[in-house]
Amino acid sequence: MPRTRRPSDDRRRGASAPPLRSRGRVVTEPGPALDAAATHWLRTHTRNVRAWNGLAAAAGLAATLAWIGFAALVAGVAAHWIGQPDAWPSTAAALALAPLLLLLRSLALAVRDWAGSRASLRLRVATRDALLDALARLGPLRSAAGSDGALATVVVEQVDALDGYVARYRPQCVLAVGVPLLIVIAVLPQSWLAALVLGATAPLIPLFMLLVGQGAAAANRRQAEALATLGGRFLDLVRGLPALRLAGRTEWGAAAVRDGAQGYRRSSLRVLRLAFLSSTVLELFASLAIAMVALYLGLALLGRFPAGHYGGPMQLDSALFVLLLAPEFFAPLRQLGADYHLRAQALAAATAIADLLRRAPPSRTADTDASSTGESDPAPSDAGPASAGRAGPAAIEFDQVSLRHADGRLALDRISFRVAAGERVRLRGASGSGKSSVLALLAGFVAPTEGCIRIDGRDLATLPRPSWWRRLAWLEQRPEWFAASIRDNVLIGLGQADPARLWQALTDAGLAADVEALPDGVETCIDADGGGLSGGQLQRLALSRALVRDAGVWLLDEPLAQLDPDTAADLQRTLAAASRGSTLLIASHERTQAADAWVDRIVTLAAGRIVEDRPILPVEPERR
Repeated sequence: MPRTRRPSDDRRRGASAPPLRSRGRVVTEPGPALDAAATHWLRTHTRNVRAWNGLAAAAGLAATLAWIGFAALVAGVAAHWIGQPDAWPSTAAALALAPLLLLLRSLALAVRDWAGSRASLRLRVATRDALLDALARLGPLRSAAGSDGALATVVVEQVDALDGYVARYRPQCVLAVGVPLLIVIAVLPQSWLAALVLGATAPLIPLFMLLVGQGAAAANRRQAEALATLGGRFLDLVRGLPALRLAGRTEWGAAAVRDGAQGYRRSSLRVLRLAFLSSTVLELFASLAIAMVALYLGLALLGRFPAGHYGGPMQLDSALFVLLLAPEFFAPLRQLGADYHLRAQALAAATAIADLLRRAPPSRTADTDASSTGESDPAPSDAGPASAGRAGPAAIEFDQVSLRHADGRLALDRISFRVAAGERVRLRGASGSGKSSVLALLAGFVAPTEGCIRIDGRDLATLPRPSWWRRLAWLEQRPEWFAASIRDNVLIGLGQADPARLWQALTDAGLAADVEALPDGVETCIDADGGGLSGGQLQRLALSRALVRDAGVWLLDEPLAQLDPDTAADLQRTLAAASRGSTLLIASHERTQAADAWVDRIVTLAAGRIVEDRPILPVEPERR
């Protein structure tokens, strides 16, 4: 389902957004290290489809053998008819066998294309599943990898860019070596000089491909970045349309998208120019080599060039046989040159794909084990009062935990603290102090660089992620909404829940009356306009999503930051009542007595370190 955000978020983003050029990209830094990483990723992930690529290559070699046999038949029959009676003893048998060889060649080529397509399909499906899983593991932190438009481009267009590389280029690399070798072996008994000419000119094509390869890879990488930028620009423009209309800057937004489209057009034309130029030069080399072989054969048949065919005169059937095989000798090399841009496209796509996969936390072994056995809620004997997978408050312990982001920034530096089951803790600190990183670690969106996080005495890394997520209630500053009904947005991930449970959650969040007043009630669709709900009502709807889960652990990341004081105070009272008895961590800047009255402890962070950890003392009544 397409995802949307609340209108107040769109206006805030649109009003303060910098030029769209910088917002839509999946940022990568080109260079030899990047090309090496992309090549390694391609080599590693294409191992799973090696059998299909091998079948495609074998079918291509079989097609070449069929053509060699066909060329021998045609050359013999033609020489027999022209005036060389001993060239082929039975023309009838040759004429009957030739169509069978052509049919065999056609079948082999069809198998080659089919096997290549199967290899490409398997790789693209596996890669797209891995990317979607990585985005799910990243959660809200995916914004660090690029805008939603750019990420969608990676998942769709960049994955599809691997198609030609796997289906055509990889098998063609084998054929570019195997086919010329087979033809040289077939030509050598007829004329060692023709075989020498073919073998000497063949390396020119791979050499030229190496010369243009670096430029083609760089051009394709720029094209991929331009496409990601264009996708991000368009999505940002759609989201920011209300703000642009109010500011009278819709033309500016349209111009930004138009500039992005023009940039993508120019980058695409540069890639096409390079591809056409390289193909033209490759065709020139191949045509000159074939012309040299044809010239030699013609002179040899006229008796003007007696060398190169083992002393005797050149026979007509031998000359025709070599001449028919000469184009086939260069065909796989020419095709490899024409398909070389597919490698450059795949390298550019693999760069973005590998970067996104690298940013996601590693998959847990427990997740795979649980999904394969169907046991998602293990209950170990050493578990605490609420073992993983069962509802209830959890005891949380951070033991010398550090977190370093992919760009080298240190988010958390060996922090240690404990949260008892049912305890409510406020994480306080300035922006960038590490509050959100603590919550992201607990949610499993990132993995600690050092140290250990324990849940009821068990290492969080060993818990099945789905069962741990079922214990969590996540509420953030800007909740994610989907273009679906209120019912589906609240019950997302819970399937067909009891309607009474839904209405109880809406009532506890103070939203039941507002939803009932809507024309379609809980079936009202939340679209770009918020379905008629205000920012505060949407935040209460997010609270009802957390309440309906009956979670034992609450993780709240600045849930009141975008609300007016009255709405924030009201929602804070609702949170205090709803989370009673659950383990709760809330990241907040607030320093008011009312904000601290309902939590048990305050942990203050600065520069990724804990600088204060103190309990909240109950306020004593005034003495009269």
